Amino acid sequence: MAQSISRNDSIGRLPGRPHKAAGTLLTGRVVLLPRVKEPDRIASALERAGAKVLRAAVTRTVRGDAAALEETARRITAGEEAWLVLTSARTVKALAPYLHVPVPSTLQVAVVGPATARAWTELTGASPDLVARGSATALLEEPVLAGGPQAGPDSAQRVLLPASALADPALADGLRRAGWEVERVAAYTTVTADTCDLPPGMGSTWATGGVDAVVLTAPSTTRAILELLGPPPSTTRLVAIGATTAAAARELGLPVAATASSPTPEGVLQATIDVMTSDPALTTNPPLRSTS
Repeated sequence: MAQSISRNDSIGRLPGRPHKAAGTLLTGRVVLLPRVKEPDRIASALERAGAKVLRAAVTRTVRGDAAALEETARRITAGEEAWLVLTSARTVKALAPYLHVPVPSTLQVAVVGPATARAWTELTGASPDLVARGSATALLEEPVLAGGPQAGPDSAQRVLLPASALADPALADGLRRAGWEVERVAAYTTVTADTCDLPPGMGSTWATGGVDAVVLTAPSTTRAILELLGPPPSTTRLVAIGATTAAAARELGLPVAATASSPTPEGVLQATIDVMTSDPALTTNPPLRSTS
């Protein structure tokens, strides 16, 4: 069963944090985090563990069609669906310019991950009804959704699913199999950044094995890394933020060394520590290499 929390639970509380010695376990390691955001809790967690974190925006977000987003926001405000399902904070950000708050309490909101939950709460002032841990398909293990809609008016049968245009269809397909009427909306898409947008020296650092581990944060960033930097050297370990990203990486022929137990700073940190300490070739802490 996927881990989830209800509206009355603490969004920030997580099971299974890294052990207390984590503050030194990544000393001397260089970790590539292919995104730039402030604040970045994953980057902070890795740095507290001693890692040198290289951050690079390998993709850029393009908001979806304005008319479609405006209509989606109208339906949310009107409470025309039984459930609103949000799988990323990027979706919330894409809807933000169009959404009028407060959102009616009759609309139930399900989100994936604490970051999405925080984004929704900051935008609307309301907590989601359901927060699933793991990938988007973790919502399919939640009884209130997996059990399908209850008898009632048409609105009680509908799920509104704004998401990336590149999103895996598994969630929408699973909800439809459960009996829901699902409408997907392309809230945004991601495109590969230009090579000139990478930090100076990133290409040579990557090619010469100067990166010990890279955190794959989404299928789109995984594809962008390949396009911009090429395949990883054999000494670079790949850590996927979740099962969907891990599957996408393997489809591209990339060897995933570890998958985070949850798409959170704690989950990514633990997976990175596990990779760095379980591989005999990586168990000694080398001097920190120059990335300039």
